[in-house]
Amino acid sequence: MKIAICEDEEFWIESLLTSVRQWANIRNTELKFQKFSSPQTLIKFLSNETGTDVVFLDISFGKEAIDGMDAAKYIRKMGNKVPIIFVTVDQVRAVDGYLVEAMGFLSKPIDIKRLTLFLDRVIESQKSERSLKIQTGNEIVNLRQRDIVFVEVINHTLIYHMIDSKVECRGSLSEMLNLWDSDCFVRIHRSYVISKDKIHNIKTTYPYYVNLIKGTEIKNLSVSRKYINELLEAYSDDVFGRII
Repeated sequence: MKIAICEDEEFWIESLLTSVRQWANIRNTELKFQKFSSPQTLIKFLSNETGTDVVFLDISFGKEAIDGMDAAKYIRKMGNKVPIIFVTVDQVRAVDGYLVEAMGFLSKPIDIKRLTLFLDRVIESQKSERSLKIQTGNEIVNLRQRDIVFVEVINHTLIYHMIDSKVECRGSLSEMLNLWDSDCFVRIHRSYVISKDKIHNIKTTYPYYVNLIKGTEIKNLSVSRKYINELLEAYSDDVFGRII
């Protein structure tokens, strides 16, 4: 994960680095840091670089010409959608973060639980943006993970049911799960794998079924006895993760 930190006090830079490293050790995530002491240098860096995964940005910068909130506005005007997390003692101004689509803010000193929540969300958003090129007969189709509602297998043919289309290719559900981020999907039947974030509701008494959000429609699929507990556990973890 590539992280940019814009802060004019070395103490708070080191404090944040320590907390982020704690999170990375638990998540087994490799880190690369870029440190900036002024908003202007951060803006210049982001104008030429698109690989940064998240920006930690102080709001107050003393005698600087612009502050962190102004810098965030410049970053958005450039069309850069990088997640921004304000790190500040100025919680009143941090509330204005919605104006620049900030992910949120961290108060000083750093709350490791809140930091973990934000960084986990960054990881999840990256997974949803993942795409793969799939060979379908005589053409190659680019599929985005976030557009997959469920995947069905019939006679060794995988059918990707997307939000507004279907794509078919040869393969098995096991192979499909190896290709994508498997923790974003859950198997509900020998013939079906579904996207967890498309779940609308689950019927928890037999016969089991799940309703999925497919664009403006609701798609109903049967859930086998073998997979109902796995589905309920995966869905509960997903919902709890979004709530905290």
